[in-house]
Formats: sequence, structure tokens, C-alpha cells
Amino acid sequence: MSRATSPRRSSTRPGPWKVLAVGTAAAGALLLSGCGAGQIAQTAEQVAAVGGTGGTVGDVAVRNAEIAWPGGLAPTGAVYPKGGEALVEMVIVNDGATTDRLLSASSEAGTQVVVTGEQVLAPQLPLVAGDQGDVAAIPGAKRITMQIAGLRDDVVAGRTYPLTLVFERAGRLTVDLPVANPTAPRQDEAPPAEGGESGEGGAAVSGGHS
Repeated sequence: MSRATSPRRSSTRPGPWKVLAVGTAAAGALLLSGCGAGQIAQTAEQVAAVGGTGGTVGDVAVRNAEIAWPGGLAPTGAVYPKGGEALVEMVIVNDGATTDRLLSASSEAGTQVVVTGEQVLAPQLPLVAGDQGDVAAIPGAKRITMQIAGLRDDVVAGRTYPLTLVFERAGRLTVDLPVANPTAPRQDEAPPAEGGESGEGGAAVSGGHS
């Protein structure tokens, strides 16, 4: 079984992947919700960032692979409950000259992995798993949906979950999926009232006035 390679090692691959990788990395920030960039919040209000993972097998490269953070969910407790489904996000690229195909996907975290949509990997035309962002950000990309169903336990932040992909030509690749960053800061306390002042006897909250 092939295990995920580190981003540093896979980024040294020669040929057209170098050019495509630049576009894929830039588009990943638009396509995938797991990126923590743009979150401006105090450290105490934020969950530590966990980036997506990746790996290569044969001519196929997987980038920005992670379990999506559900929109509107506070960063506490289970991200996905036991028995439910977890949405997977990733970009899959065929760096070879011959068309490949995703044959199957499986995970110990659930009873099955359901893949919906295109599973043919044409050379240099990525498959983008996940339902957020703009596929047009990567020319020729096609949208697919990948879900880990029948979760055997709660999916929680800070852990990784194995996912195995089997390709017709490239073979088998296993990556350990982290949980994406929450899209909103942690709210441990109620926000201050509008006007920037507390009640009688309280201290004023700074609103940036001189």
C-alpha cells in the first residue's frame, strides 16, 4: 500500500506538474474551505490551523485533501456525528500522458465511501472533490462529491482519518485526512453590546476612537 508522501517531496516532481502545481495551489485557496487564511481573530478565539494533506502514486497526485468543516458549525464538539456522513475535499491530478480512472475509495472511519460524478482522470485535468469554491478557478477541472458514510465514531477536530483511493493505472494511495479549519472563530463569550459601553459601574470597551 502506498502511503501519502510529504508535500516537500512531491513538489520536486519534474515535468508539467510544476506548472500545474502552482495553479492548483493557488486555486486550492478558492476551492477548499479548509484554508485558514483571511481569518483575523485573536488567538484565544481561534482553533489552531490544520492544513490539508496530499500524496502521489504513479502519475496521480492528490492535493489539499481534508474533511470539510460544515458551514455554520461552532468549533466545539463533534464535526460529524457517529453514523452520519463526512464530506471530503481534495484535488486529484493526473500528471501522466495516459488517461487514468478512480476505481474505488474506502476508509476505516466509515462503512463506505460514496463518490458521485466524473471518475475518469484525463491528463492534467483535475477532479475537485467538495462542494465549495469555484471549479472554474482551475481550467478543465470537474466537480465530484466524495463522502465517508456510516461513520464508525464521531469525527472531531485535531484527529486524522485514513482514506484509500485505488486508481486503474497508478494503483493504491492512502492519505490521512485532517479536519479542515473552522470557518468562524470560537465564541466563548457573548459579544459586547453595540455602542462599546458596559452597564453602570462597568468599564468601557474600546471601539477604536481617539
